[in-house]
Amino acid sequence: MKLAVFTVTENGTKIANQIKERLKDRVEIFSPPKSRLGTSKPWLMDLVSDNFPKYDGFVFVSAVGIAVRALAPHLKDKTIDPAVVVVDDTGAFSISLLSGHIGGANDLAREVADAVGAMPVITTATDVSGKPAIDIFMKDLGLKIDDKAGLKRVSAGILRGESACIFADIKLGRWGDRAKVAYSVRPLGQLEKYRKVYDHVIVIVSDQNIKTEKGELILKPRRIFAGVGCQKGVTTDEVKQAVKALLAGNGLHGHNLKGLASIDIKSEEAALFKAAEDFNVEVLLYPAEKLDEIAPSKSQFVKEKVGAGGVCEPAAILASRGGKLIATKMVYGRVTVALAEEE
Repeated sequence: MKLAVFTVTENGTKIANQIKERLKDRVEIFSPPKSRLGTSKPWLMDLVSDNFPKYDGFVFVSAVGIAVRALAPHLKDKTIDPAVVVVDDTGAFSISLLSGHIGGANDLAREVADAVGAMPVITTATDVSGKPAIDIFMKDLGLKIDDKAGLKRVSAGILRGESACIFADIKLGRWGDRAKVAYSVRPLGQLEKYRKVYDHVIVIVSDQNIKTEKGELILKPRRIFAGVGCQKGVTTDEVKQAVKALLAGNGLHGHNLKGLASIDIKSEEAALFKAAEDFNVEVLLYPAEKLDEIAPSKSQFVKEKVGAGGVCEPAAILASRGGKLIATKMVYGRVTVALAEEE
């Protein structure tokens, strides 16, 4: 998570530096000009506006009201808004203000609290009640939803103590046990037999076409494509470990991966195809000129080598049908990887 930390006082800047010391390169600090110490307008409003699209999370070392006013023009929906945490100017409290679950503000509030010796303040209902929330499942299992009203309805029902069951065609891992605090958990194949037993039905389905009934909440794994560049003769394990590392670093799993993509001169690169076979996904290859057309960043060295200014980033974008690049090029030894998400 790439973080912007905004301060409005000298003491706030000291607290921001403590946060950066703990969270390292994830943090960029924005402090007021000396002539504007203790004030929040207009420099803070302008800074937030300029940087809102560039960061995954924001920490304000300020009063809550200052943060709210600075953010208000930019907020859209809890499924896409960034994590926001507010730390008071004495460093006593670290408050999860916005996007506690999906955005990760609850976890960020705890991290910041550890960094500055503050008390984390978490107010989301499911956390207070001790019941794991559906949107936490979504975040940690790399899932998405179209029915936002349904998400609110089912979440409210669970808080009231109504029964719910998750029917899934993916492995829930450690979440399987944790989910049983508030849900029953069954394989998707038992949906027809048991759907009438519960007040609420949550279906996690990847690529299957299944018949659902009105009121059932459908969650789907995010569809991710990995663009891969590699040196000749690379091993299958090198490719697999690089892809797994970037997926994990972005909170994603094997069930999210839908394809490996690269340049067409890699059509004989055995490791690429064996890795795709092990992941149970397809390989998509593109000509250099097509990659060069849409490469977000270009290297003259790479262009001289393969005919395109970039490989992994444009390959991921093409494979995802023009989707969003969610992880730019990362180098893992002899392999480079980027990730794009199909919309």
